[in-house]
Amino acid sequence: MHEVFRDWDSAKVGLVDQLLKSEGFHTFLRNWTGSNITEVPIPDMFPNVCVLNHEDFVRARKIVTDYFHAQPQASEEWVCPKCGEKVDGVFSECWSCQALREGEN
Repeated sequence: MHEVFRDWDSAKVGLVDQLLKSEGFHTFLRNWTGSNITEVPIPDMFPNVCVLNHEDFVRARKIVTDYFHAQPQASEEWVCPKCGEKVDGVFSECWSCQALREGEN
């Protein structure tokens, strides 16, 4: 097992785990519940994501680094084809009626 990412925020760790799984990596979460047992943060007990295969480590680290250093992309508002509401471009689903943006599956 080779640690790819560690953070005090379990939401970030979960995000990285799903990001790597979506890329086809076999991952393992360590310390998923152990980081909340003390009031003093102990980095060795922070949740972390590991890849199982040593051969995957470098590529997995690059994917994680690229993800966190990527510039946010601005998207234009779109009009819901079902109800006509304006929806912020970062969303693929209408906030009003939950219809998908055209071209989304």
